[in-house]
Amino acid sequence: MKKFLLFGFIFIFCLSYVFSLEYEINQGSFSKGDFVELTGTAKGEVSIVFTANPGNKEINSFVSQVDSNGSFSFKYFISCTDPAGDWTLVLSDADDSVERMFSVSSSVECEYLRVDFISPSSSSFFRKDVFDVRVKVTDAGNPIDNAEVYFWDFEGKKNRMYPELNGVYYFEKVVIPLDAELKKTSLMVLALSAGKEKRGGSNVVSFEVRKVPINIEVISPLVKEFTFGKPLDLKVRPVYANDKSIVENADISIEFNNEKFKLEQEGDGVYSKLILTEDFNSEIFYVNVVANDSFGNSGSISLDFEPKGFLYFYIAQNAIVYVFPILFVLYILFVSFKQGKIFVKRLLIKRKRKTLIILMKKLQDDYFNNQLISREVYSQQFEDYNRELTAIENELAELERKQELS
Repeated sequence: MKKFLLFGFIFIFCLSYVFSLEYEINQGSFSKGDFVELTGTAKGEVSIVFTANPGNKEINSFVSQVDSNGSFSFKYFISCTDPAGDWTLVLSDADDSVERMFSVSSSVECEYLRVDFISPSSSSFFRKDVFDVRVKVTDAGNPIDNAEVYFWDFEGKKNRMYPELNGVYYFEKVVIPLDAELKKTSLMVLALSAGKEKRGGSNVVSFEVRKVPINIEVISPLVKEFTFGKPLDLKVRPVYANDKSIVENADISIEFNNEKFKLEQEGDGVYSKLILTEDFNSEIFYVNVVANDSFGNSGSISLDFEPKGFLYFYIAQNAIVYVFPILFVLYILFVSFKQGKIFVKRLLIKRKRKTLIILMKKLQDDYFNNQLISREVYSQQFEDYNRELTAIENELAELERKQELS
C-alpha cells in the first residue's frame, strides 16, 4: 500500500513537471518592425501581456492555446506606433506566472517620414516644359496632411508644397528654365512633421533635360504659288515647340540655290527677307529655313514654292536674244536648207536643256526635301549641272551667231 502511494505521488509530480510553464524567446532585444516569437509548454491556456516602462502601461494582451502535448507558440509584430524603451513580458498559465524584461528601440523606417513620388513619371523633359510634382507623405504607413513639404527648383530656391483638396497628396508645378543644363538632374522633396519635435524624410526623382525644339511658323507667303519676276516676301516667326512662346533674339537664316542669307527681325518676333526671284534662271525654287537661339536650341523647315509665269517672264526678258532670232530662222528655213539644219540642231539642244533642268530640280528635291544626298554631293552636282547649262547656252548663242552671218 505504501509503495502504491509512493508511485502515485511520483507520477503526479512528474506530470506536474512536464506541463509546468516554460518558454523561449527568439531575441534578447528588439527594434520596431521585428517579431517577438515565443515557444514553450504550459498547463492550459497561456495569458501573454506586454507592458511598457515606466508606468507599466499595457501595450497589448493575448491568450494562446496549448496543444495536446501542452506546447504553445506565439508571434507579435512590434509596429512603428508601439513605444520604444523597456518592455515587460508576463506569461501566465493555470498554475504559474513568469516575467521577463527586454528593450525595444526605434528603426529608420519608423523614425522618419516616408516621401513617395506619384509624379513625374517621365525620364526626360525639354527645356521650358512644365510638369507636376506630386508626392505622398506617410508616417508609419499612415498618410499625413499637415506636414511641411518643400522642393528645390533648378535655381536652388526652396519652395513650399501644399496638400491638394483630398489631403492625401502634396502638389506643385515645376518649370524647366530655358537655359537649364543639358544633363541628367535630380529634384529633391523634403517633408517635416508638424509639432515641436520635428521628424523628416526626403526623396529624389531623376530625369534628363533636353534641348527644346524650335518650330518655324510661316507668316507669308500663305500659298506656295508666286509670280516669277516679282519679289517674294518671306516672313517667319520662330516659337518654342512646347509652350509656343516666341524665340527672342533668334538667329534665322535661309538657304536656297546654294546661297545663305540672314533674315532681319521685325516686330512681334517676325523675321523677314525679300527674295528677288528674277535673279534665278530656272524654275527650281526651294528654301531651307534654320532657327537658333542663344542657348543652343534649334529647329528648321524646308519650303518649296511653285513659281507661275516663269516661261513668259524668261521670254519677255530675253525676247531680243531668243524670240526674234527664232522668227528669223523660221523665215530663213523657207529660203535655205542649211538654215533648216541649224534650226533642227537648236531644237535638239533645247530639248537637252529641258532635260538638264529636270535633273536639277530632282537634285534639289533629293537634298532639301528627302535628305537623300549630302551637302557636298549636292554642291558638286549642282555646279556640274550649271556648267553644262552654261555650255548649252553658249552653244545656242554660237548657232545664233552663225545664223546671223549666213
